[in-house]
Amino acid sequence: MTASVPAAPAAAGWLAGSPERRGLVSRIVAGSLFLASGVGVVASVVGIGVAQAIVSRGAVVADANDVAMLNALAPVAFLFGLIGGLHVVAGFGIIFGSRQAAGLGIGLGVLDFVAGIVALILAASSNGRFDGTGIAMTFVVLGIALAVAARVADWNTYGPFTTDEAPEA
Repeated sequence: MTASVPAAPAAAGWLAGSPERRGLVSRIVAGSLFLASGVGVVASVVGIGVAQAIVSRGAVVADANDVAMLNALAPVAFLFGLIGGLHVVAGFGIIFGSRQAAGLGIGLGVLDFVAGIVALILAASSNGRFDGTGIAMTFVVLGIALAVAARVADWNTYGPFTTDEAPEA
């Protein structure tokens, strides 16, 4: 009499074997996108602060329009820094497989998309006074890419949000 022993499936390899490694590639790609965009936003906030400090000391003679732009961005610089920091937090969370971080990432992608649409509306209605079309389109495309990447990473790690089973009565 021969005994049968259950064998592990042949496809259970490094990428498909353990739940911790499931969706690893998509998590790294999505997390890297969020980290890069967050560091870029935080660096721009630091750049705004440095530029304001240089101009206020009078070390550089700046155009009046540039000074007005720096002064207009001063109240919202903290908000931009906070949003950039949230991008970094979402990036690390997605890399480590947090479903809440993926949800934060989707929300930040939508926020970037909406900011791009608002900037496009401002550019279209400004009669040439606001030339931010390139920046606005960058936000639109980046917002779509970030939201899709976060959702793909979440899907590849955990699957759908709900099951197809009917609730029991």
